Amino acid sequence: MKKMFILAGIIVLAGAVLGYYFLGSSEPSEAIPTGQVTRVVKVERGDLNLTVSANGVVQPINKVEIKSKASGQIEELNFVEGQYVSKGTLLIALDQKTTRNDYEQAKADLALAEANAVQAGNNFNRAAELFEKGLISVLERDQSNVDNIRTKTQLIKAQAALATADERLRDTRIVSPISGVILTKNVEIGQIIASGVSNVGGGTLLASIADMDEVHVETNVDEVDIGKVRVGQSAKVVADAYPEDAFNGEVVRISPLGKTQQNVTTFNVIILVKNTNNKLKAGMSTSVDVEIFRRQNVILVPNEAMKDPKSEQGKALLASFKMETPENKPAAGRPDSARKSQSVVPDDPKSADRKDDRPFDFRAMREKTQNMSPDERRKYLQEQMAKLTPQQREQLMQMRQRFGGQGGQGGGGEGGMMMFRGTPGGGMEGMGGPGGEGGFRMRRQSQVANENEVKQRLVLVKDGEQVIPKIIKVGPSNFDYSEVLDGLKEGDELQYTTISRAKIAAEQQNERMRAMSSMGGLGGGATRVPGTPGGGRGR
Repeated sequence: MKKMFILAGIIVLAGAVLGYYFLGSSEPSEAIPTGQVTRVVKVERGDLNLTVSANGVVQPINKVEIKSKASGQIEELNFVEGQYVSKGTLLIALDQKTTRNDYEQAKADLALAEANAVQAGNNFNRAAELFEKGLISVLERDQSNVDNIRTKTQLIKAQAALATADERLRDTRIVSPISGVILTKNVEIGQIIASGVSNVGGGTLLASIADMDEVHVETNVDEVDIGKVRVGQSAKVVADAYPEDAFNGEVVRISPLGKTQQNVTTFNVIILVKNTNNKLKAGMSTSVDVEIFRRQNVILVPNEAMKDPKSEQGKALLASFKMETPENKPAAGRPDSARKSQSVVPDDPKSADRKDDRPFDFRAMREKTQNMSPDERRKYLQEQMAKLTPQQREQLMQMRQRFGGQGGQGGGGEGGMMMFRGTPGGGMEGMGGPGGEGGFRMRRQSQVANENEVKQRLVLVKDGEQVIPKIIKVGPSNFDYSEVLDGLKEGDELQYTTISRAKIAAEQQNERMRAMSSMGGLGGGATRVPGTPGGGRGR
């Protein structure tokens, strides 16, 4: 029984070493991934859709601010805010006393001018007849002609004056220039307003009206997604006020100039929406989904099951299969069942000649570190790891690349499927890890493919008890699935490694419990039995 607990302590100590340095022992089989879960999925047919989502605001297409050409006091007000009015509807009536008097005077002047013009014309005709008979001189005839022309000119002026007076009279009646909804009302009955034509300040704003039969939804799309948005693409708009109603729209304009706020660049995109039943109001908040593409009944593969063969992760995965141990000889420290689930290629004849590097002496390390403080233990482990041979270092780096991605300091990695404690920048993207927003945005770009884009990807295909690496061609993709163009058929089984939140939580809980345990025990083991080294009660 004592040997069993000593062995447990050695295993825990090995796990601490490997976890701290993001890697396993000299054999890949001894790596301790965080939350790693192996899954097997079948390739199936389905629909593939990709949308770009953003928040937007409803804006009217045709908004008019109403002002008056005439000045005066408001005598009649025929609208309220929110009221729908048709084009030509009387909205405001001003006092017409002065303008009506001017109109009547102009009308009288026109009548006089018309009479004078008729008389002058008759006088000229008589003068012409008398001149032909030699009864009047040329001078008298010409003077009669001048009088005739003068009266005609006065008639034209009188007609113009009457037209002006009539227009000023009509300007006291303010009507709606368009059919739409009254957005604002800025005046009241009895108020004296200034003309918007003659006043230097632009006149008094009476009201604003907008045509809401069709509206624009203005939204800002992240620069990561703007390359996929095109004019003419359909969009679905849902207003916060009507979460159950979806309005159909179309992209009509994309701004050529981006705006940067808090290191995030966005582009303004305008969506034209048919406002059914005039439910959408100006200023409403909405959510917008622009449809990039829609593919139906295609062969789909999960994005998690694929690797880029040109990436370091893909290269390391291919290299690991070429270095696989023979099936009849399990890798050191790995049980047969684990080896079978990982073995994927025929035996390499040269592998029999390879000799593993000498493993660590974990028993000796345990004896030296069991009474050390955390800082002393960490320093000791660093010294031991510094003594690794070049072959061991190369193997450990391959394991880190295979499971942990290529995250740099503060970066998000390449979407690695495993996280090791202490890896700088090795955060799990999309799961709240420390990878940072930059890595997540880069992953979005690399993971999602446009409709006409073709990529090569590496997958692991299950063939009985074996798993075979295979290069396939994929086309359009969203954040979850990609369309298979070549290399897989419906019903094929794929094996891949992913992250389990439940396992991560369990491992974090175990780590906290080990940290709380006595320093004199078995290096923080998860089991304590009375009478065993380290004391404590069993859990």
